[in-house]
Amino acid sequence: MANESYRLPAGPPGKWRPTLQLIRNPRAALEGWAKTYGDPFLLNALNGPVVVTGREDLIRTIHGQDPSIYAPFATATVAPLLGSGSMLILEGEQHRRERRLMMPMFHGDRMKAYGQSMQQCALEHFERHQARGPFPTLALMVDISLDVIVRTIFGGNDPVLARRLMEASSQVVASSHPLLFFSRKTHISFLGLSPWDRWNRAKRQLFSLLDEAIEQRRQSTKETDDILALLCSAKYEDGTPITRDHIYAELMTFLFAGHETTALSLTWAIYHLHKHTDKLTRLRNELDSLVDNSAASLAAAPYLKATVQETLRIHPIVTETLRKLKSPLQLGDYLLPAGIAVAPATVLAHHNATTYPEPELFRPERFIDRTYSPFEYMPFGGGHRRCIGAAFASYEMAIVLGTILKRYELELVDSQPVVPKRRNVTIGPSTGVPIRLIGTR
Repeated sequence: MANESYRLPAGPPGKWRPTLQLIRNPRAALEGWAKTYGDPFLLNALNGPVVVTGREDLIRTIHGQDPSIYAPFATATVAPLLGSGSMLILEGEQHRRERRLMMPMFHGDRMKAYGQSMQQCALEHFERHQARGPFPTLALMVDISLDVIVRTIFGGNDPVLARRLMEASSQVVASSHPLLFFSRKTHISFLGLSPWDRWNRAKRQLFSLLDEAIEQRRQSTKETDDILALLCSAKYEDGTPITRDHIYAELMTFLFAGHETTALSLTWAIYHLHKHTDKLTRLRNELDSLVDNSAASLAAAPYLKATVQETLRIHPIVTETLRKLKSPLQLGDYLLPAGIAVAPATVLAHHNATTYPEPELFRPERFIDRTYSPFEYMPFGGGHRRCIGAAFASYEMAIVLGTILKRYELELVDSQPVVPKRRNVTIGPSTGVPIRLIGTR
């Protein structure tokens, strides 16, 4: 096919300025470009050119292709950060093999077995925080979600090591400057003071502790069902054991991508529920009607599930998902060449007023009244690279949120509006969303 037959959409000029705009305020940037240039539009990011869309029909086209036409985006940038064995950057048969190995660890009965531990984490950390008076919701949720991840991955056999792993994991997240994920050129050392230097120090400390935890598991005669134990004994379909480098990469991915994103979503849920007291009252009535306080009962509560879904609609964990074309793709009126990337923009799809009337309003009833297609609602991405931890994250959100709200009466300390703001790689609330305990239920 001749090159002149390719046709690309218009988009903002330059590379640095659009990339910085996307880092600072992705939703405003994406919505502004869609309004100015139409949907889809072309973004020349530092990691390469990307065609971005929030249209349901075009997202359906992208997710409906044979996975073999896609490669992960910006692997040269991400591999040094998370490791070459991370599922985020594997492709083809390697990706399928890794996904088949990991999937059972986060689904079905094994995931449900973590419910009681999630409840314990929520109650223990809430008691610690509220004892100090008013406290930031975000700090509470970060502590809970990180503890859940550490207990799930490493078990509770060594509390001292678990605490050190939590501290090291927090340091890795804190050192994740967004530019490190947008450009390989930022991976430079400078007197031990650059973002790259800080990231590597934090990563080395975490890897040292992971080595300690791995050796404990391999030498232990006690059977455990935590994820680290499963990884240490895991074998691919051909009988090949998983390598230590792949264990590093997968654990880094879980720790980095799993805990803070869930904490941010839980913080948003608390904020919106306490700003919209009619929604909170409906949720409390449902929680009060449950026959027991078990994780299974919470996970099955329809309005609680809808609250989680609506929170993830307004504040999706990822604003856009990217994949690189290995073959040309006809996308609507445009013929895209191999080598360019396509990005379904979750934040655009989730704020489409045609799909979600009055999209700015927090309205969990949307998910009671209607079922949305995976091309309209995709908080964890879509297609063959949909987040493997999606079910785990949604389950954790329901259990933690339901556990806290069923037992405690809370109120917001600050009446000022909270807006999305860049934290590091993630987008979170502009404040810690301070709350106070006003009673038990």
